[in-house]
This record gives sequence, C-alpha cells and structure tokens, in this order.
Amino acid sequence: MVACILTGCGPSYHWSKAHPLYRQVPYSTLSITGTSSAFILTRSKWFAKKLEVAPESAQVQLTSFSRQAFLDEMKRAYPALQEIPDTAVLKFPEESQKLDDKIFIKGHFPEQGVSVKDAQGNIPPYILIVHEFIIGTDINREVFYDYDLIRQESAEKKTSKNLSVILSYTLWDNENQRPLFSAVDEIQRPIVKLTMEDLRTVAAEAAKKIRINLYEGVQK
Repeated sequence: MVACILTGCGPSYHWSKAHPLYRQVPYSTLSITGTSSAFILTRSKWFAKKLEVAPESAQVQLTSFSRQAFLDEMKRAYPALQEIPDTAVLKFPEESQKLDDKIFIKGHFPEQGVSVKDAQGNIPPYILIVHEFIIGTDINREVFYDYDLIRQESAEKKTSKNLSVILSYTLWDNENQRPLFSAVDEIQRPIVKLTMEDLRTVAAEAAKKIRINLYEGVQK
C-alpha cells in the first residue's frame, strides 16, 4: 500500500502507436482533415455561463473558436498545411484501431487501395485525420478510451479545477493506405478565471502536443 501511495498503482497505458515504416515527419507535405466534425464541447451550459455566451449558441461558437485556434497553431508549425473537407474521409466506414490492450480509438479510415483526393483532385501523400477533439473540465482520456471505464457514470461536477482537452488522431499514409502514427492526447490547464484566451491557449497546446508526438513517434 505504501508503494502505491508513493508510485501510484493506476493502470499504465500506451497512448500512441507507430507503424514500423514511420521514419520521417511529413513537414511540407502534411494535410489535415476531420476538424469540422471532431470538436465537441461538454458541459456547454457551464461554459456558456462562465464565458457569457448564449447557451443555445455555446456549442457552435466555442467549438468554432477552438477549431480556429487549433488550426492557426498547426499552420504556424506546418506553413504548407492543406485543409481537406471532412467529407473526403467521413464517407469511409468507422473502424477501431488498437493502441493498447484496453485502449482503442475509433475513426473513419480510408479503405485499402483508395487514396483520398483534395478539392483539386490531387492525392496528398500524408493526412492528419483528427478523430475527436473533446473540450471539457476535469476530464481524463481513460474515461473515453478505456473500455472498462467507458460505461461507468461520472459524478456531476460542481467545481472545476482544470480546462481539459482530449483528442485522438492518426497520421495517414495516403499513398500506401496505412496508419503511420495514432495517439490519444490529454491537455490540462488550471482554471483561474475562465476566458476565451484560455480556450485559445488549450487548443494551441493540443496542436503543439501533436507536433511533439509526431516527432517523437518516428521509428529510428
């Protein structure tokens, strides 16, 4: 028990998975898709009250704001980043990908032998597919991706310590139709007095986390 207190006895997961042929980060040839449908705001009434936004428009307004902040940071890191409409990938069936014994991500993956085309009919070599981008408070990725916990009801939150983002994504080899790198990331930002700038910051941090993981996930 003492050892548990000192080191923690919680489950240990692998939150990312790289293909053996993932050898180089595609800086100048990266495209992105999924952002129009991936962003979800939980506790929208709470956010609406804190940010003085109309409750009926909070979901759309705040996810749109966060999406733009995320894309701005992604384009800062990848100046040649090309956006591909979600419909290019959403037409494919939803599949599961295993990251760990109990961790699976779900998303729409292109079918074998079918390459995704951009609006001009070209075939981008690498596509970052954003599956989910969940914005909330005090949420952890285990709750969404550990299949032993996913059906458990969580207690209603009365106070909130952290602004949270949970996101899942896949770097897709569009020419060979295979996932090069997939991950589930978690971003936590302490709440002092919630502002729109906090939303901007946490969305930008998520983009930075992706960049770091894509670099560290390269197979040497």
